[in-house]
Parts: sequence; C-alpha cells; structure tokens
Amino acid sequence: MISKYSHKELIWIDLESPTEEEISLIVDQYSVPDFIRKEIALKPQEDKISLDYGYIFVVINNSQISSDKNDKDQMIFIVNDDFVLTIHDGPLQALSKFSKEMELDIIDGENSKINSNKLLFTYLFKTLYINSQAQIILKDNQIKNLKKQIIKSKKKFKLSIWLFIIVLIAIIIICL
Repeated sequence: MISKYSHKELIWIDLESPTEEEISLIVDQYSVPDFIRKEIALKPQEDKISLDYGYIFVVINNSQISSDKNDKDQMIFIVNDDFVLTIHDGPLQALSKFSKEMELDIIDGENSKINSNKLLFTYLFKTLYINSQAQIILKDNQIKNLKKQIIKSKKKFKLSIWLFIIVLIAIIIICL
C-alpha cells in the first residue's frame, strides 16, 4: 500500500507491505539511484546505513516487530533533500501515529524546526525509537504480571496438595 504525506516542503512516502510493482513505481517516480534499487531488490539480511550521492539509505531488520518468529521484518529508509521513503513489511503503530501527525499538521509545535526531509527522517526515527521503548516497557510489565500469576498458582497448588493430604489422613484415621 502506498501512502503519501506532505507538509509544506516535506514529503514522506510510506510503502506498507508493497508489491514489486509498487516499489518500482515509486523508485521510478522519485528517481531513486540504481545502487539503492539494487539494494532494495537484494533484500539485505543485515542492518545497513549508506550515505552516497546525497542519499541516506538505511535498512533495519527487526524480528521483534512481528509475533511470527520465522518472519523477519525489515524497514528501509531512503532519504534525500526531496523526500523520505519508508518501506516496511506490515503495519507499525509508530508509523501510524507519525502519519496522523503529518495529516493533522501537528509537526508545527515543538518540531517547528523541521524544515528539511532529513530532519523529518530524524523525527520519524525518533518516533520509532520512542515507540520501541514503550513496547519494551509493556512487554516487561506483562512478564512481571505473568510471574505474579505463576507464584499465586504455585501457592494455590501447594495449598491444594496439603488439603488433599489432610483429607487422606483423616479418611485413614476414620477407617481404622
């Protein structure tokens, strides 16, 4: 899916779960250099950052984004003075939040200093980082709650065993 957002001179094109045709259409439309096209086609398995010919090319492989351990999610950023292009495997909460901010023209407030696509990229990356921190805190809280539930379950299980033993002893005493 292709989504385009613009704010003043800033342009962000977001490709979510794109087809090869969608990628080709956008890289043609925005005259993305051949060396970046080749990198995208190769689907790099390692994180990468390149700074060439006025372009920033970033690949981030993040298996933590997906709940499917066999699926390796990837984010690609292509940035120059004219646009920011993101390519990713599926919906991401942080990108949805960022796109709403773009749509609502919220980037004026504290971020009124964002006057170039490279600064827009920095703000986008910051949003992804903050979201990942929030996700880690959420997972940590879930783990703590599970530990508490396990401890409660163990206590209930021990109590059940003791009650069973007491009842069994009482039955034995009554039968004698």
